[in-house]
Amino acid sequence: MRSINLAVVGATGLVGEAIIKLLAERKFPVGELFVLASENTAGGKISFDGKSLKVLPAEDFDFSQVELALFAAGASASQQLAPAAAEGGAVVVDLSPAYRYEPDVPLVVADVNDELLGQARERNLVACADASTVQLVRALKPLTELGPIQDVVVTQFLAASATGKSGVDQLAQQSVRLLNGLSPSEAAQAQIAFNVLPVSGQVQENGFTSEELKLMLETRRILADQPLSIQATTVRVPVFYGHGQSVSVRSMQGLTAAQSFALWEGLDDVEIMENDDPQAISPVATVEGEPRMLISRTREDMEAGGGLSYFSVADNVRWGAALNAVKVAEKLLKDYL
Repeated sequence: MRSINLAVVGATGLVGEAIIKLLAERKFPVGELFVLASENTAGGKISFDGKSLKVLPAEDFDFSQVELALFAAGASASQQLAPAAAEGGAVVVDLSPAYRYEPDVPLVVADVNDELLGQARERNLVACADASTVQLVRALKPLTELGPIQDVVVTQFLAASATGKSGVDQLAQQSVRLLNGLSPSEAAQAQIAFNVLPVSGQVQENGFTSEELKLMLETRRILADQPLSIQATTVRVPVFYGHGQSVSVRSMQGLTAAQSFALWEGLDDVEIMENDDPQAISPVATVEGEPRMLISRTREDMEAGGGLSYFSVADNVRWGAALNAVKVAEKLLKDYL
């Protein structure tokens, strides 16, 4: 592939940092890399491929200098800056929820619906699905080869890093305070350390939270060709990195563990854990920092109804968010830029 100039917006955040590392590790053909952040965090230095790059303020950047811009700075920054970047000719790959529900913006999970990238030039915008959605549909999509999927029930265990560095810092600080006999926080914050919170996101009028609705709506859009009914419950757990998902799925033609293994094993960044492996019971620590997803606890419906249940875990920052965005960038450069 030819080299291109590229910008990373939100370069000092958890996902931005992971994107920059993956660009180097995967030898993405970068001509010149611009690392951008808000005025509050601009001015520092970031290492990339043996070079020290100055962090520039995103608000002042001329996006006509790049062909591709990866936005990992949140919805507000994307709404403010992405339209101008797109108008300047850069294809924006946005990791925030800002454009995920706009019908003329492709919502993409790499290796699942790459064909939608052919629409990228219509608005110079591509929306990346949330890390939770990436994790769910990467496992579900291969199963559709066995027949249409009807029902999915998922319980998601959301890591602290889902809310960025602030979530990681909150868990760390509360853990230290509790271990020293103090209250979890001096502020009016819910205790996440040594606790499980049954609500993540804002509770909506229908009783579901914004996190649950996001997972359900995005999955339905990405797997729009499936007669899919999906129910989600999301809880926050005291884990720094790595979302867990307990999933039950039912197909019209029925599913077996052997068939599912055969399909999952064909995915290059997915690993099947044998059920007799003690690490398969709690593999979160195994995937932290790793660009892969682990699937374990696979079991068939006891009533022989053709259903299947499994547990998956992946680093939400490095795999679910950053790797998906970099793969999208690679596919855009290869086929559409």
